[in-house]
Amino acid sequence: MTTILLFAVLPLLFLTSVASAGYFLLVLPSRWRLPYEESLALLASDDRDALERADRLLGQAVNEGPRGRALNRIRFAQAYVRAMLGTYEPARYGAAATVLDELIAAEGPTPDTAYLNLWVQARLGNHDRVTDLYREHHALLDARPQSRRIAAVSHLQLAAGHWRRRETDGALHHFDRVRELGELTENIPPEVNDLQLVKGVQAVFDGRTDDARVAFSDARERAVEREMPTVQAELGLLVCDWADGDPAQLGEWLGRLAEQVEHGGEEDGLAEEDRATAGRLRTGIAVLRLVALLREWLAGPALSGAPSADGFEELRLRVDAVRAADPELGDAALVEGLVRYYFALGQPEREQALAVLDEGTELAKGILLPEVLDLMERERALGGEGDALSRYLTLVAELLDDPDRSEEDRAQFRRLKAKFTPFGDPGDLEEGAVVHRRAAPDDHRRRSQALRRRIELIVYPRIRDLPDDAPARRALRTLLDDLDRASGVYAEGAEILHGAERKLITSTGEILLPEEPEESDDQESA
Repeated sequence: MTTILLFAVLPLLFLTSVASAGYFLLVLPSRWRLPYEESLALLASDDRDALERADRLLGQAVNEGPRGRALNRIRFAQAYVRAMLGTYEPARYGAAATVLDELIAAEGPTPDTAYLNLWVQARLGNHDRVTDLYREHHALLDARPQSRRIAAVSHLQLAAGHWRRRETDGALHHFDRVRELGELTENIPPEVNDLQLVKGVQAVFDGRTDDARVAFSDARERAVEREMPTVQAELGLLVCDWADGDPAQLGEWLGRLAEQVEHGGEEDGLAEEDRATAGRLRTGIAVLRLVALLREWLAGPALSGAPSADGFEELRLRVDAVRAADPELGDAALVEGLVRYYFALGQPEREQALAVLDEGTELAKGILLPEVLDLMERERALGGEGDALSRYLTLVAELLDDPDRSEEDRAQFRRLKAKFTPFGDPGDLEEGAVVHRRAAPDDHRRRSQALRRRIELIVYPRIRDLPDDAPARRALRTLLDDLDRASGVYAEGAEILHGAERKLITSTGEILLPEEPEESDDQESA
């Protein structure tokens, strides 16, 4: 009986097992395998409807309950198709990232999932996340060259953000990573090829000299490591030492930098932008060398006098270097003109200095300092000693025609006119209206003030170079004071005022045309 039962049950159990195995191994997998395989055929399409259908099929496959590696394959396909749909609907990138996070948490990163995650995070604009992913999984990603390009794009984006916020160290870090990746290096802006220089310049403008010195030192080390010129970093270090450095040593340092720039500018194949940079450096170095020479003169002993002939020759050489570097820059004319004006020994040298300044105002980047332009305008108004003699003759002629003058005064003015006529011609000089009628007492005070201004204008070219305690200056001040006092008490007698005016006119003539002692004695005896 037992044997019969076994023969009856065993085939039934066998059939049941076969049916169960067929159900779990064939029927159930077919529920998710069929939509999964159908979706794979749609993934290669760029059509949005096809991708939407693939996403629905993959969702259906997941709902059928696959397990293990089968579920992971379906999830990867689902993440991929949602990433593709992100082209049409950016929100799908977030859905793809969610699926990838679940997949990577379940089976760990693989070359495929790591690359797709890198791509999706880049599309989401999570550039920090992209750079972190590449750093963590570069061993998996290096097999795909495109992954380096994705990482380089993110580093460039982060560098630009740091640069806009003036975070130089952060921008420099990401630009260096781009160079290490070897992708998109042509997108690194040439002007920030070494941001340590920019960091140093910002520190200089902010007054942080110590930070600037560190930045320029780092820039010099980086340039040496990359076998690039160090002129800009050296110039930055020189600027840090400019305030307290020895002017002579600074000038020598600038001379060496000028030679380096000249050597670099003569190299064959130098790019146009590099030549422009070299030109700007050449100009800046030449101007600083010129200013360093002035500082060297200022550092000399007090009251040491004008520079020597060798000093003026060095000034000429450095001025010529500025003009050679930038012919349209007015700084060379500004410095040379003011120096020669300050140390001029007479009117001819002063006029030469003014000619240099005038030439500097006609350049494209000419002299614009209001103080210098005002100085030039005043010098043109004053004229030279010839103009002073002409003005003096005009004044004497007016006083000679004044009906208020006594015969003694007229005789003195006639002698002065005869004496100065051979040396000056009043010509068409306009000195204002001349009144030839008897003036009221109140008018004399105003006339005296006008006379004072005219005398100061006449004698200025002759006494301008004299020290304050010179006899001519003291005498003129005394006579002008007498004129003011006499004008104040004119109500007590016009003769006092006329006498003061006569003395002032006579003394002015002696300043303009001094006589030798012998001639003076002869005239007195005559």
